[in-house]
Amino acid sequence: MSEENKINDENIEEVVNINAAESTDEGTEVESDEVVEELSETSVDALEQMQQTIDDLKAQLAAKEEEKLLIAAEAQNLQRRMQRDIDNTRKFSNDKIIKALIPVMDSFDKALEVIEDDSCEVTTEAMVQGTENTHKIFSKVLEDNGISIINPVGEAFDPEKHEAMSMIASPDHEKNTVVNVFQKGYLLNDRVIRAAMVVVAQ
Repeated sequence: MSEENKINDENIEEVVNINAAESTDEGTEVESDEVVEELSETSVDALEQMQQTIDDLKAQLAAKEEEKLLIAAEAQNLQRRMQRDIDNTRKFSNDKIIKALIPVMDSFDKALEVIEDDSCEVTTEAMVQGTENTHKIFSKVLEDNGISIINPVGEAFDPEKHEAMSMIASPDHEKNTVVNVFQKGYLLNDRVIRAAMVVVAQ
């Protein structure tokens, strides 16, 4: 090979190397663009998923908030209903005994009408009879409502039910026996609501 041909071959090889290098740079640039494009699509998908998650959480939070408000409103309504029931119970708890006492009031009204009527002559026997009838009606009302009378004449003194007003010497009674009842006592369903005021033998 002549010297001239050798130089030409070296130039040709150099040009080929330069072209190959340029070709490699262009391929790398294309791949980078593809990677960037792929990463951008992945990021967009991730952002969209995150936004959807946020929207779902907001919707759940709104639903919970509405549920909480409904529960609070229901609790307030329940409290109002309970308070109304309690008020009604307080107002009308004595309804039964009040109705039972009305005939007693009627009896007193009739007695007063007779007394105020100048044309009507009232005998002592009639007044006694009327009073006994009224007493009977009233006693029945008390009994029907769980009230019993404490009238312990002749019984042993019981400090749970009796209140001693005085003590007297009484040869006819044992010591601590109730010899007289100054005022009767009352029990409501076996609980003392007023002790009997009594005189006790000493």
